[in-house]
Amino acid sequence: MCCIATNEIARSLGKLNLALLSECFEQIQTDEVIITQERLEHIKSRHPEDFDYFLMYGKESIESPDIILKDEKNKATVFMIKRLSETNLNVIVRVALDTDKDGLKNSVMTFYRLRNRNLEKMMKRHDLLYKAE
Repeated sequence: MCCIATNEIARSLGKLNLALLSECFEQIQTDEVIITQERLEHIKSRHPEDFDYFLMYGKESIESPDIILKDEKNKATVFMIKRLSETNLNVIVRVALDTDKDGLKNSVMTFYRLRNRNLEKMMKRHDLLYKAE
């Protein structure tokens, strides 16, 4: 279940389904998603009550999201949301485009839980790229 080591500089976390993002982002460098040690520490310190959820569901949230929204404020950034029975999980991922420096990977920026009400607000403010039926 827990698949993230917390002692490496950068670790591969999973693979994006590029087909879910291709309409919005045509030239993505790779399907690989990484998380850096600095971002793990950010999640642990800024969202400590959510850190265990990230360890358990971070990879699944990226590889099998229920909702993907395009962040309208930040370039090439998406919200990848996984719905659980008791909460929603939100992984914010910066997508590495071909127009970026060569060799970049898609990377996790942060992770936190969302209440249904906040998810509904987000869905009104940001473009829906994917929703599981």
